[in-house]
Amino acid sequence: MDRTSAEGSLFFQLLECIQDGVAISDWDAELDSPRIAHCNSAFTDLLGRLSGGARDQRQARQAADPLRKSMRESHLRDGVYFDQIAALDRGGARIMLHLRSDPVKDQSQRSNRRIAVFRDVTRQALMEESFRRNERLASIGLLGVGIAHEISNPTGSALLAAETALAIKDLPGAEEQFDACLKNIVTSMDRCGRIVRSLLRYSHQEPTERQACNINDVVAQTMEQVEPYGLSHEAEFRVSLDADVPLVPMNPLEIELVLLNLVRNAVEAGNEKALVTIRTSRIKQGVRVAVSDNGRGMNKEQLAHVFDPFYTTRCKSGGFGVGMSIAKGIVQGHKGRMELRSRPGKGTTVIVDLPITDGSQIE
Repeated sequence: MDRTSAEGSLFFQLLECIQDGVAISDWDAELDSPRIAHCNSAFTDLLGRLSGGARDQRQARQAADPLRKSMRESHLRDGVYFDQIAALDRGGARIMLHLRSDPVKDQSQRSNRRIAVFRDVTRQALMEESFRRNERLASIGLLGVGIAHEISNPTGSALLAAETALAIKDLPGAEEQFDACLKNIVTSMDRCGRIVRSLLRYSHQEPTERQACNINDVVAQTMEQVEPYGLSHEAEFRVSLDADVPLVPMNPLEIELVLLNLVRNAVEAGNEKALVTIRTSRIKQGVRVAVSDNGRGMNKEQLAHVFDPFYTTRCKSGGFGVGMSIAKGIVQGHKGRMELRSRPGKGTTVIVDLPITDGSQIE
């Protein structure tokens, strides 16, 4: 056996030692699709898992189509090619494969031959899916605490309006005030209904309804909701809205919940009279909302944990530690980004960036 044949034999033995499916394919001009020149046993077993239940060659080819289509696509590309492949095994169970395909160039630098490595990532994909499902169920519990907090305002307002209406219903000349009370009740209950429906959609893993909105309108609605809270804490609000901000796709109720949480945190951030500034601005990828306070600020350790569920610096004053975790989840669900900037004694600024396009992540 000469050196070349010995090296070739060693190469094929090496392929058999690899647990991933490996296939060497070439594609000549006269062929409709790539031809598998050599493969290891793991690749053969993989094809058997896909086509083991086939009654004839046609069904076997159809079962292996996802692999062959991906290999064909790799031959149409330059350089290293990656792909995620979903297929069904002989029992109808879903298989997830990760493909890496590398070109093999000959002496003329042509790359009509490729080495494809198929890795079965089904177990990993199932674990990730289970983790996401469990994470979502846990976040529903966290969201429920936040929702209960948000509902307390409109229900309290509705209760006060109902009590007022009962007290004045028989008084002469109180018709206008009585009508105002009824409108307040309707508005408050409608808001509660929208909050609950949002939670139900979230719990059923349904995509929340998005529409093109002006972030300035959402900020204005937020400030209207939080004004009584600010008055009770003697806080001062300063709002600066950029009139040139574009419309962005969002669920306005969810973003309002985020901003309500940020503004309340800002009000409670210091021991002295709170000064809270809310600014909107246009950025390259979309819009930005910045909520700043003049509070005590946070050190590096606090900043590192601020988005952790149940982490709070206000446990003695009744803080649950769920608001920032929920807020970040909502922003990320909108493909946006949340950032905190803070120094001890210098206050805190929370920045929320939302993209113009619903499918683009802000980085």
